Amino acid sequence: MTRYQRLSVVFQRNPTTSIVLLAAIIRISHIAFLYILSSLIPPFDTSHTLLTADQPSTGGLPGLRWDAIHFVSIAKDGHTHEQQLAFQPLFMGILRLAGEVVSCFKRIEGADEGAGVRVGDVVWGGMVVSSICWVGSCVLLYKLSTHLFNVRFALLATLLYMIPPSPVPSLPYTEPLYALTTFGGIYLAVAKRRYTLSGFLFACSTATRATGIFNVIILCGVILLDGIPISALDSRIILKRCLTRSWTAIVPCLLTVSPFLVFQVYAYQSFCHDPSMARPWCESKVPFAYGFVQKEYWNIGFLNYWTISNIPNILLPFPILITSLLGTIKHFKSLSLRTKRIHRNHTQHGIIKANNELTVTILYIHHIIMMCLILFNSHVQILLRTCITDPVIWWNVASVSVDWVPETATEAEPKSGSGKKIKNDDANSPCEIPQLQPGKREDKWQLNGIGRFWIYWSVIWGTVSTILWVGHYPPA
Repeated sequence: MTRYQRLSVVFQRNPTTSIVLLAAIIRISHIAFLYILSSLIPPFDTSHTLLTADQPSTGGLPGLRWDAIHFVSIAKDGHTHEQQLAFQPLFMGILRLAGEVVSCFKRIEGADEGAGVRVGDVVWGGMVVSSICWVGSCVLLYKLSTHLFNVRFALLATLLYMIPPSPVPSLPYTEPLYALTTFGGIYLAVAKRRYTLSGFLFACSTATRATGIFNVIILCGVILLDGIPISALDSRIILKRCLTRSWTAIVPCLLTVSPFLVFQVYAYQSFCHDPSMARPWCESKVPFAYGFVQKEYWNIGFLNYWTISNIPNILLPFPILITSLLGTIKHFKSLSLRTKRIHRNHTQHGIIKANNELTVTILYIHHIIMMCLILFNSHVQILLRTCITDPVIWWNVASVSVDWVPETATEAEPKSGSGKKIKNDDANSPCEIPQLQPGKREDKWQLNGIGRFWIYWSVIWGTVSTILWVGHYPPA
């Protein structure tokens, strides 16, 4: 039995427990590594000391770097500066609550008799929250993947997810919470069809990061097209679903976008109440602060980041971009074959479960939109962080990192007359789906050159980026 087969047996016996234990061990080890590095590497940038000038030394706070400085400041004092309006409020509120809990424990232990929540309390509380969220994301990714794909593929994608090329799962950053709420929302919509509850989790995503509003694409696609075989999709069925199901999407979609809208109203009331001090965005036809702040303070805009000086930063997430491109092409090529009713072996070796192709494609469409947004309208290197928030990235990596090899030469053939008759609510008559004979064929995978490169790159760059983070060196 190979090493992977032994690991696979352990995971399949109790997958959730195994994933939780392995993910927790990885996070605890990484936080310990961060703490050790913080005692060895002095920060190059001292901007984090602006929050701690009147408090004890923060040399042991490896989580207080880059945007975490903004997050911790908001958690302690609220949105006091215009540039902070780029950050949605949910994670900051959780940071504050986590800091209160840490401070409470310290007072109980007699370690801190000072008044109020210190910066260190918020930072360490945030690191714990992010780690817990990331562990939960690992579990949800596995559950979502096993619903859409076969178990081996789901396990592979989850294991790859556990070695991200970034230290962000251990840091007080928004991405781990965003990943947890997004994966949870997708799982509830796709696997459980609990659309209102899914909309609530997507609302939490939007309250964490403004890009959560794009999750309405997933909601609308799943609600309108759920359960339709890709080979049966046509304009008549789409029109009928729009007429009969569109009302179901209203509440979940409103829930998803509402945190963004509410926060823009808050920003307007907080920063535009005095006409003599009003900012340019206050006078806009649609007085939303978000777009103005992103452009004014972070130079966010179409191709604004595409300059010669930024070429190194654009190239940093190149492995993610390439694997996503290859995986996306592979999916749509297999989808084209599937719509032509070609044998299941040509559909990514039967990785996608029956009738899930359309659902997976909806997630791919959302993935393409988000990748284009990052590539052409944002700081491209943030993909090193945001990659943990998109399940399709990890399905792409798993898809192109291995070669699926048949263990037997015998192909699975449909049994004549053994098809299961199903009633399709969008068809005039039942259709017959041929059932494959079990035991005829089983695929196994072996790591290819892309897979080996990805693992080496993730481990090496993950380590290097952790060291750079502690030293407060770019890229962030």
